[in-house]
Amino acid sequence: MQPNRETVTTEQRLAATRTFRDVPLEILRELVACASQRVLPGGTALFRPGEKYKREIYILLDGNVVMHRPTGRQDTVLPGDLIGLANYLDKNDYTTKTVATNQSLILAIPEERFKALEEQRPALFNALSRIIATKLRERSPDRSISTGVLAQPVTGVMRTPVVSCRPDTPLHDAFSMMQARKIGSLVVTDSRSLLRGVITYAGLAEALLLHGARPDEKVINAVFGTPRVIDPETALWEAEEIMKRYSAKYLIVLEDQIPIGVVSQTDILRILISRPSTLTNRFREADSIRELADLMPRLVDAAIDIQETNHRPSSAVRLLSEYHLIAQRRVVELTLRWMETRDLGKAPVGFSVLIMGSGGRLEMLLNPDQDNGIIIEDTPISESPEVSEWFDHFCNRLNRNLERIGYPLCPGAIMARNPLYNKTLSKWKQQISHIADHPTEKAARWSNVVFDFDTLYGDDSLTTELRRHALAELKEKPRLLKMMSDHDAEGKPAIGFFNQLVTMKDKQGEYIDIKRNGLRIIADAARIFSLQNGVAAQNTTDRLNALVRVGKLSTDFRDSVQEAFEELLDLLLTHQIEQAKSGRELDKLINPERLSQQSRSTLRMAMRAVKRFQDRLKDDYASDIF
Repeated sequence: MQPNRETVTTEQRLAATRTFRDVPLEILRELVACASQRVLPGGTALFRPGEKYKREIYILLDGNVVMHRPTGRQDTVLPGDLIGLANYLDKNDYTTKTVATNQSLILAIPEERFKALEEQRPALFNALSRIIATKLRERSPDRSISTGVLAQPVTGVMRTPVVSCRPDTPLHDAFSMMQARKIGSLVVTDSRSLLRGVITYAGLAEALLLHGARPDEKVINAVFGTPRVIDPETALWEAEEIMKRYSAKYLIVLEDQIPIGVVSQTDILRILISRPSTLTNRFREADSIRELADLMPRLVDAAIDIQETNHRPSSAVRLLSEYHLIAQRRVVELTLRWMETRDLGKAPVGFSVLIMGSGGRLEMLLNPDQDNGIIIEDTPISESPEVSEWFDHFCNRLNRNLERIGYPLCPGAIMARNPLYNKTLSKWKQQISHIADHPTEKAARWSNVVFDFDTLYGDDSLTTELRRHALAELKEKPRLLKMMSDHDAEGKPAIGFFNQLVTMKDKQGEYIDIKRNGLRIIADAARIFSLQNGVAAQNTTDRLNALVRVGKLSTDFRDSVQEAFEELLDLLLTHQIEQAKSGRELDKLINPERLSQQSRSTLRMAMRAVKRFQDRLKDDYASDIF
């Protein structure tokens, strides 16, 4: 029997709303205890545009309230929704007219009390992050895909028939089936072939190693994940979005409640990478640096196609980065061939050409410069004059060739021809150990570029070993991470007083540096948190997801940061494509006055999310223990 409305407490009413559904009742009791209830008669405005911020945040309990936006849009407030969230986040005056259309009941919470609860109660912090992520999704442009490979239904790539087992299958039999079929998941179905669950290698390992399950125990008793399911007509881009939204590696395709196929992240990535590309093939087949340089302008058309056929800007930028990497790998191959034709011979020892910065993160846009280095294998002859001379020749030519095809030399000289980035594995380790032992501001700036490194060409085991060493050193000596955090704090999100976007001015007008004042702050914080927690991933999205898995970030907070990252990437990629099409010099400077009101509003919300992420990083490294 349901309780009467009169017997339901205020905190119970809040717990039933979309905003506070995941917030424990004890926290809601604290929230209610510091709030005052107010009645708004019909037609009364809670606040109006231009009115001073009242240093309060409001929650609708009952009634009808409408927010009249400056854009002309009207938003209906639902029970449990926060009113004045933007003003609370920015401490700015009101820009909307918020009116009760009939008698309404609201909770008014003083700003300082709400802020204290948010800092002390992660569940409340996460609730706000979820609201920010939702608002960014709602305000972002429609990124649905109607053409291209990702517009096709999942039936085109799903693995079928489904490999399944019964709920009473022993764990060791399930493991043997997965090994024999070389698959990472197994669907569990009952006697009527209806879906009951899914098991994975990770689930099996958790059951056996952490929960002490016996190999002969039934899968239904030991490990039983609830899968995400989709219809056969679901487009691939929608499936990809579901996976990213819920951090799911597999989706089960159901028809009449019966599993007919399985789609994984790998399946979608495979079809994207294998998609025929004339440009990538021509990059690989280019026979000279001049031929490669002539092909580079075609990256603009590739970027347009990638943007149109990828739902998420981060996915589009990752694929664009792959184009860059293919071109740069071909430069390495042509440079090695040049060394042989000049009678300098092949490489005397093993090596790995590193790509760093945005290249290492797979986040290159249309105008990346060079950030690279080289690891030379440790052998008895590695530091001999002859070996050093060979690699000096090679690295100088490599950087020159990359410049010739369109990658400018790094202004900070972070390039393989610089002896600081051209050394043996043991010397690289010594350098990282030294800066971890004796961190400086200069070392922090260096680390915020160099620690985004990956293999461009050569022996990946050298790169892997250097990354292992770096993670181990920083775990033992975290002071460098503190200085990296301080360096990140030098950049400020482009949001200021009165809910205004903060711009820079010069002779060209006013603009926002989307990279410096947005994307870089997200990338820096994700990098520092990842190094702090032993996460080896390089890509920012991959790092954010990994930080959820290790418990550093909540899913809601990750979502708010990721949606801000997507919005900023979308703005910047679109901006550079438009510049390239009109023959203008490429930059990362956005004039907010040229954006629509809706886009400016979304940009402001994205910058708020950036600020919260940077604040989290500052809070993490505010302690004197470092």
